[in-house]
Amino acid sequence: MQRTISIILLIIILVGCLSGCAYKGYSGDYLDLYTVAINSVLWLNGYSWGADYLCDAQIEIIEEDSFGRKMFTYYELYYGGSNISFSALIICQYSNENEVFYYEDVNYVVKEQELYIQDIKDFEEEEIEKLKKANDWNKELAFEKCIKKEIENFKPAIPYEEEIINEITNEFQLKHGEYNLFLDFLTRDSNGSNFIIYGYVRFRDERDIAFIGLVQEDEEGIKEINYLCPLNVFDYKAEFVEFKERNNWK
Repeated sequence: MQRTISIILLIIILVGCLSGCAYKGYSGDYLDLYTVAINSVLWLNGYSWGADYLCDAQIEIIEEDSFGRKMFTYYELYYGGSNISFSALIICQYSNENEVFYYEDVNYVVKEQELYIQDIKDFEEEEIEKLKKANDWNKELAFEKCIKKEIENFKPAIPYEEEIINEITNEFQLKHGEYNLFLDFLTRDSNGSNFIIYGYVRFRDERDIAFIGLVQEDEEGIKEINYLCPLNVFDYKAEFVEFKERNNWK
């Protein structure tokens, strides 16, 4: 009887710990920079991994210019379910208590990292200077060139998620029991009528698919989803920009 009670108490403690230890959103000092990162860079979880728990991604300010721009690194151990591991070097143009401002598509560069290794490869000086130039480093702020987003501490839920998952299943001809699907929201366009998702399909036969989806909405819901499977998940920016332009991203 005592053994049974002990087992029950242990189960209660474990369940309580699991529910209480769930990731509750970014809680670090750089909520504005976190917001820029999760709206800009593909194949981010919005969190990282400890030994057996979810934790905040690593964010470090590298430099600040004379107009308040911040250049920072963002690092997660890997994208959930995949072998994709990278760090990102990102520039935020400006932020206040509620909003962040940045240049879409040109405000970041990513560098592949060794999977599960904490020793992060540094960005080269040429990469840093190219990023600064594209983001008007040490020039007057130009808000007319910026994208504006409300500050958030968690990746937003995917609208129409069940319908989108069904569409992805059909698009890639996924068969029940043969794969795992990981899916995340990136951002909305300036009109609010389109949004971007991205994800990863891992098959039991060790194949995989990394994909981007651009979802177009109308009054009735999802109008269309267009897909891109980039050739290189660490060097996709040109393909991604062309894909967005082709599909009327504003």
